[in-house]
Amino acid sequence: MSTLIINGSPRGKNGNTEIFIRQFLSGAGEEYPVRYAVKEDPETLAEMLRQYDTLLIFMPLYVHAMPGIVMKLFEQMRPCGEGQKIGFVVQAGFIEGAQARFLVRYLDQFAGRLGYENLGTVTNGDAAGTSMLPEFMNRKRFKHLNALGAGFAGKGQFDREAAALLAGIYELTPQKVKMLEAMNKIGVSHIMWKKFWRDNGQLEHGLDRPFQPDSFG
Repeated sequence: MSTLIINGSPRGKNGNTEIFIRQFLSGAGEEYPVRYAVKEDPETLAEMLRQYDTLLIFMPLYVHAMPGIVMKLFEQMRPCGEGQKIGFVVQAGFIEGAQARFLVRYLDQFAGRLGYENLGTVTNGDAAGTSMLPEFMNRKRFKHLNALGAGFAGKGQFDREAAALLAGIYELTPQKVKMLEAMNKIGVSHIMWKKFWRDNGQLEHGLDRPFQPDSFG
């Protein structure tokens, strides 16, 4: 079985998606080739995909939507050959899995329209800080990704138990909402975002509203 992994993150090797891929491969015990959509011409890459029996597309979720570079690739893909399979792994900053429901439905329909055997979509929320967290705080997530990879290497399918554990909660409970509201009030929930702004020299612009009518002069 020839398998190709697509990293659909605009950050390429520097994002959380790459960490997910490496943990998946560690569990699989295989070095499946990885191509980076951000570095490829979408038409050329789409043609290359036809050479593989199985495609695994890893990507981040950006407010209900896939990255533009993945959409450009999808626009170039054509109906697959006989017996080809496709699967998706989506990591998101949102905690609850419901945030990915529109993308999951789209990916299911996309795979069907092109005639792929659909391995399904594995989702994992609360992943925005994966690259920033110490290893012990990612231990459970990485364990499940390892199991996902091991299951795929063994059976050519996503392990259902590992996928369910990665998916986590589908909707926030009222108790969880209250806890997050409290964290927001004391500023804990802003720490990571302020670090991003600071690292990129944009901290003073963090609350700018560039699309408000009065911003256009």
